[in-house]
Amino acid sequence: MRVAIVAFICAVCALICVPGVYLVLMVAAGDVSAVAVLASADTWWAVGRTLALGGGAAVLCVALSVPLAWLTHATDMPGRRFFRVALNLPLAVPSYVGAFVVVALFAPGGTLVDLWTGLGMPEIYGGAGATLALMFSYPFALLPLQAALARSDPRLWESARSLGAGPWRTFWQVIMPGLRPAIITGALLIGLYAVGDFGAVSLMRYRSLSYLIYVRYKSLFDSDEAAVLALLLVIVAVVVVILLRIVRGPFQQALSTSGERRPWPRVGLGRWRIPAAAGCALVLACGVGLPLYVVIRWCVRGLMLGNEITIPWLPLVHSVELGLLAGALLVTAALVPALWFRYGQRDSDRSGSRWVGTLVHIGYALPGIVVALALVSLASAYLGPIYQTTLLLLLGFLLRFFPLALQTLDEAIASHNRGLFWAARSLGCSPAGAWMRAVIPNAKPALAAAFLAVFVAVIKELPLTLLLSPPGYATLSTEIWMLTEDAYFAAVSPAVFAMLLVAAVVLLFAPRRVEKEPTR
Repeated sequence: MRVAIVAFICAVCALICVPGVYLVLMVAAGDVSAVAVLASADTWWAVGRTLALGGGAAVLCVALSVPLAWLTHATDMPGRRFFRVALNLPLAVPSYVGAFVVVALFAPGGTLVDLWTGLGMPEIYGGAGATLALMFSYPFALLPLQAALARSDPRLWESARSLGAGPWRTFWQVIMPGLRPAIITGALLIGLYAVGDFGAVSLMRYRSLSYLIYVRYKSLFDSDEAAVLALLLVIVAVVVVILLRIVRGPFQQALSTSGERRPWPRVGLGRWRIPAAAGCALVLACGVGLPLYVVIRWCVRGLMLGNEITIPWLPLVHSVELGLLAGALLVTAALVPALWFRYGQRDSDRSGSRWVGTLVHIGYALPGIVVALALVSLASAYLGPIYQTTLLLLLGFLLRFFPLALQTLDEAIASHNRGLFWAARSLGCSPAGAWMRAVIPNAKPALAAAFLAVFVAVIKELPLTLLLSPPGYATLSTEIWMLTEDAYFAAVSPAVFAMLLVAAVVLLFAPRRVEKEPTR
């Protein structure tokens, strides 16, 4: 059994490496010189624009998330429990839907332009619009900060306050150092999301690397150049991961925790209680209310113009179907290494788990358009029977989102008490039997969280679905992108509303605590 599990883990890791390896081979065998592509000024302008977009989005989202996390965790702000959950709902808004909202508000003919005619609205297409569209991804930074504050020891705050430090000084000198790992993690997630984003940059006409890759791939004569640019995008993303992990290293142990969970004291805001709640409500209104307002407004406008508004039932069914299949597949595949790392491996195998963990972070650095480009080329050349089939699309989701499922399960199962597993083993259960009877029942919240995380990621994913879907197999993401690209805002509104509704319902029913200690 041990050999089979190790072989399975190695096979999955090898699959994750397939896009990068195949791109290297494709570039080496291509007709286009990689040196010529890399020597082009357009290439390095695209790299600069990509890094600027990722850095700008990360800084803005982190700057927004730090006060939100603190206000909803440790203060006496009214409605803080509601905001703690509700402020994560913009995670249901894909970047291309965010771009749809920005265009509908700020582009010529948009709502704000109509209201402020003659006031000189700035040009929204380009970097400014793409950054605004990516601001909907701020929950990627908010969630790690909320988790860090939940694990932190409130006695640090109490001690500093008892020694005479004021609230602001205590926050900046005592609390912030402990939040640095979570801040860097959030910046990493948002930076990678922005670097690999395709939907927002394409709709905002921002010539980043991912946009150039798609344009070159669609050209009959530039597919080899697309492979070179895709490999460059992978290198850029991996360098971002490595640099941020190096920066994160010195602060890894900065967060102080205690074995006993104590509630945080409620920090009084005084006269700032109502303004703080109003600020959180404004963020929520922009993150959730604006997309809903834009969708409803364009639906009404379409009806007033006599257009027929139809609900895209078939793309909705396809999206939910893919989310369910991919969620089940990835959770099953990620459960084996997660359980093995916690309960099955010997002490001598710890380096192997660290190696897999590093590979998982590199897996996050593979943008969807790179995975799609590699799989299209590989399947058309060597995997003809599954080319342009749902099976190839599911394989793409496995390569793209396996790190997400594994990290969610691994972090939760690692906190479980191992005594229950060894008690089951002492009573005669095999390792698999002990997992099934003693571990997995207590890991249901983690399984649900991983499944729902993959589900939301799959229904939002655009490049993989756009390039790997079978002919005529429309999903909500492809429907939204194609109609929005042609500015059919009224026709796209029902699809946007359906996606927001499905993703929001899934997020609202997600378990709040995946690190629950197993029952004894």
